Amino acid sequence: MTNLRRITLQLTPLLDLLLIVMFAQYMELRIVAQQEAERIATERDFTSRENAELRQQVDQWEAQQRKFDEKQDQQRDQLGLLMRELFKIPESIINKVIQPRGKTESGGLSPSEIADLKSRFQQLATSRGDQVVDHLLTFNEMRKQFDVWEFYLNENGELLITVGQDREQMKSKVIDTPEVFVDVVLQVRKQYPPTKPSVLILCRYGDCRLVNKLSMTRGLPAIAERMKTDGQGAVHFEYAVFGYRPQLELGSR
Repeated sequence: MTNLRRITLQLTPLLDLLLIVMFAQYMELRIVAQQEAERIATERDFTSRENAELRQQVDQWEAQQRKFDEKQDQQRDQLGLLMRELFKIPESIINKVIQPRGKTESGGLSPSEIADLKSRFQQLATSRGDQVVDHLLTFNEMRKQFDVWEFYLNENGELLITVGQDREQMKSKVIDTPEVFVDVVLQVRKQYPPTKPSVLILCRYGDCRLVNKLSMTRGLPAIAERMKTDGQGAVHFEYAVFGYRPQLELGSR
């Protein structure tokens, strides 16, 4: 009985020490947890203030952007209204420009194309300003996809050529056969290599002889085939004959 009591008395201080250590660890963990909670709260508060500042900056930027967009829209609409007025071309002028000179004239626009073009003029003349601007922007984006070469056959049978990004202008020799026309186009391509995958050739003519006109219109279909045979098939060539125009001079637009 005496031995059992001695062992019990020896274990009591150890138990007290263990409880003290556990309590100390508990307090330490509690302090660490409190410090971590305070750190998280501080970071959350900082993040909240930072987000509020960012939201305020975004709101200011959006307000400024809206004002800019509204101003730009007003300017675009004003420009569109101005362009719409420019499209109010008298029908007599349109007829003079797009109608063939005679029933037997080759090339130019077909009756259905003339009707469609008149309809487009009327539509643009009555459209809202922003619609006119959108139409012009669409056309501008389309032009970015191809080079435009402008050919005008003058009364002497010479080609007045406008080509290149800087709209360089030149005059060719007399076009009296389709072969001569093709050779001239090849020389243009050599001097001004296409910068885009496609080339659109716009052709007009003045008071030239029929042989000159036929040499151009019959030479146009041969251009694409000639490009394929000489290794230039990667560039696609298209053309449009706009028909008669009054005499042009180099340097005119």
